[in-house]
Amino acid sequence: MAKKVLIIDIGNTATEFAVFENENLQEFLGFFKFPDDLENAKKALNSYKNKGFNIDDSMIFSVVPNYDEMVKNIVLETFGICPSLFDWKSYKLEKKNPKIVEAIGADLLADIKQAANEYGGNCLIADFGTVTKLLLLNKEGSFEGLSFIPGIEASLKSFSSNTALLPKIEEMDDINHGMGLNTIESMHHGVYWSTVYYVKEVLKSLNNKDCKLIITGGNLRYVKQAFPEAIVDKELTLKGMYALYKEIK
Repeated sequence: MAKKVLIIDIGNTATEFAVFENENLQEFLGFFKFPDDLENAKKALNSYKNKGFNIDDSMIFSVVPNYDEMVKNIVLETFGICPSLFDWKSYKLEKKNPKIVEAIGADLLADIKQAANEYGGNCLIADFGTVTKLLLLNKEGSFEGLSFIPGIEASLKSFSSNTALLPKIEEMDDINHGMGLNTIESMHHGVYWSTVYYVKEVLKSLNNKDCKLIITGGNLRYVKQAFPEAIVDKELTLKGMYALYKEIK
């Protein structure tokens, strides 16, 4: 019988739960913003179990250590299995620029691993999360470098936290691509285009017309229409985490 593996991605914006089986993502159990969504996460896991399913193993990939024990306990209470924690600080990425000496975060490793496995390198990955991350892979799938700017929602929140009069905005509305006609539209317009042109200009600066653009991440929904030629893979990170799980288990 195929092994069911629960992969857990604890990110700054939300935590995702997904079950893999037979090399495929069998079921996505949802994403939850902790600590507010703790009970909703428990309900989602219990709903999966109540359908008659169980899991054989689990692994946590985390960039928010404060939530690690809480998530471990949820899974242990529901399935009787304590997830292992992926040690990204000790993981050695074999194919990378030798000048990159810092440990690479779990989410970045997953993006790199899956893009190389599935798309063969020569690509720029744009991961639209809490931080908008660009990761460059050469033709051999080797990690060459990266670039960060604040993510879309983080940028919107920064207006109210750093100014006296601008309003607090949690999410982006649909952009009509015209200049804003009021304060909120103007904030949306600026954040949208600063994100879009950041990606486009970095891609242009590579001077590599064959470089593929792969887009993913929780804020992908806001900007994907601006990249009609891109490969859209909203499950890239989760699939990469599963690939890392298989590699070290």
